[in-house]
Amino acid sequence: MEEVWCERINSEDPKTSEKIQEIVEECNIPEPVAKIAVARGCQNGFETMAYLEPNVEDFHSPWELPDMQKAVQRILRAKENHEKVCIYGDYDVDGVMAVSILIDYMRMLKMDVSYKIPNRLTEGYGMNMAAVDMLGGEGIQLIVTVDNGIASKQEIQFARDKGMDVIVTDHHECQGDLPNAAAVIDPKRLDSNYPFRELCGAGIAFKLIQALEEAQQQTNDLRKYLECAAVATVADIVPLQNENRLIVKLGIDSMNEGCENQGIKALIQVSDIQTVTSGNIGFVLAPKINAAGRLGEAHYGVDLFIGKNLEIAELLKNENLKRQEIEKQIFDKAVRVIKEQQKNKDVFICVAGENWHPGVIGIVASKIQEIWYHPVIVMGIDQDGLARGSCRSVEGINIFEILSACSELFETYGGHAMAAGFSIKKENIQALEGFLKKKSKENHLKKFLVKKVYYDSILSEDEINWELMDCVRMCEPYGVNNPSPIFRINHVHPTEIKTMGQEKNHLSFRDKNFRCIAFSKAKWQKPLSREYAEGVDLLAVPKINHFAGKESIELMIKSIRIPFLFDHQRCWNTLQIIKSESSETARKTLDIWKYDPNDLLPSRDEMVWVYKVLKQFSEQGAQFDDLVDKNPKLNCFKLLLILEIFDELKIVCCKIKKGIIYAKIPIDHQKKDINKSKLVIKLKRNIF
Repeated sequence: MEEVWCERINSEDPKTSEKIQEIVEECNIPEPVAKIAVARGCQNGFETMAYLEPNVEDFHSPWELPDMQKAVQRILRAKENHEKVCIYGDYDVDGVMAVSILIDYMRMLKMDVSYKIPNRLTEGYGMNMAAVDMLGGEGIQLIVTVDNGIASKQEIQFARDKGMDVIVTDHHECQGDLPNAAAVIDPKRLDSNYPFRELCGAGIAFKLIQALEEAQQQTNDLRKYLECAAVATVADIVPLQNENRLIVKLGIDSMNEGCENQGIKALIQVSDIQTVTSGNIGFVLAPKINAAGRLGEAHYGVDLFIGKNLEIAELLKNENLKRQEIEKQIFDKAVRVIKEQQKNKDVFICVAGENWHPGVIGIVASKIQEIWYHPVIVMGIDQDGLARGSCRSVEGINIFEILSACSELFETYGGHAMAAGFSIKKENIQALEGFLKKKSKENHLKKFLVKKVYYDSILSEDEINWELMDCVRMCEPYGVNNPSPIFRINHVHPTEIKTMGQEKNHLSFRDKNFRCIAFSKAKWQKPLSREYAEGVDLLAVPKINHFAGKESIELMIKSIRIPFLFDHQRCWNTLQIIKSESSETARKTLDIWKYDPNDLLPSRDEMVWVYKVLKQFSEQGAQFDDLVDKNPKLNCFKLLLILEIFDELKIVCCKIKKGIIYAKIPIDHQKKDINKSKLVIKLKRNIF
């Protein structure tokens, strides 16, 4: 996977630099922390302190949300008239938590309230006519939607025709005219003046009970609802800024100080979580809640969070284990198909399987993307020959636009730039794959398959101290648009390098005063063991390690960069650009030309040495790294270049597979003039 490192902000820009220095002076914080704040959108010292120290006073008035007054009046009328109310939700974490918030609060008000969550597998997302008809038959007089409804115009009109009022609370984009509802609360309405657009469904449910509290002049403890909203906000991957960040911070604080929601408390306990963070909400708690919905049983989550049955926490844990097993089976099959059919050579990785569970294919697509940085489409085909697909894209490729361009192939489709879903007949899958290949070639989409890894600041080792750690902790909780700060540390000379973990797939080493942990990076052990004059560069997240009653700062390594001339991937990519028919201007912009020509162009002696080694080990193959290590004059770029020259001039036919060079020496091995190599000519033209 090719990576490029990017600083989040251009700190060398004069205006940005001036802003950073002003924040440093006004807030008395280290410069790296000021850079973090600016990268998160802070424009001055006041906004930076609001970012570092969010306060309950920062909540916006719920009455600023459109139709809030109408919604509150209609709900209180239902309370006064003892009407039957139904909360209509969704099966994901956000929907489950939003339902739980309103059900529990309205029952506290002694209202006659029930809930409806559609079955993901049989009903799909949102309102449907059959469900609305059923609710009418049960005597429901008011439906309150949460996390859905803005697009359910026909269903809402059908409800009204049957004598039911509908209040919509949603956070999705409005499409055309608003539904004919008693109230439509959505901060993304075109006429909305609410200061923040990005609340999740449970966040809006929380704002609704804030307004109901004020309207009734009540001061109930709302912490257990805030905790639900915090879990949903993290799980729904909405921007962790402004009011969302406030909800999550206050909700997490409440969970850690003595969790008020007994269902969340039970889930924390069965998950063996000691301290709740946004990280373990997203990766430990949310998957358990989601598991029931993915398997068609979302009502378990609501029953847990309204305190109906705390033993459901253990059930959700088991449901998640079941979901993980299903997911693993599909993931293993998908990866095997991709490798066998070399689907990763296409820009779009498309893989389909019979009876792959539609509830987990999105997670499988995300995991495949961790291996290959490509747009990924995973499809599960049911027994009727209908496939449901889940897509995950990469920066620069708008997957929704791509799907829209071949919409005639789908039964249904929807989504946004980075993620989408669709249903398609099995017989149309081949046409879809053909279209994606054609589109990729026409639009040169391959250029987007370079993963950008962002860092906040370059640190020296002296700047990694307890003052920095105290300030960095104030940047929590982390999430979308407020990622965990990553720092770049240059010219590191690792020592005590060793693998760790049961499968020895992790790496541990030291950088002077700090222990460094690099998960899933055992392959870097040998490259890091070489001594490079300029050292290696790291992207790292400083963490506090608690062990034996002592605290120490550790560096969690996110990415490693060895010097260019010894980096296999970067050298190979550069050679492909030099070999290609790209413009002379494009070749001249490569960083490679700053190096000494003797480090780029191999001597005749070096080429002869490589030839002899390849001839000696032609049958069993020669380890690429061994050749570099055994000849002090060689580097990765030189060796790759030699192999390319040998191949071009048919001196040796070479292939590299899993770090081993396999060579075939032609029987007719006449002397060749290396200076006539097209690749050598291109190189010399740029070097000299």
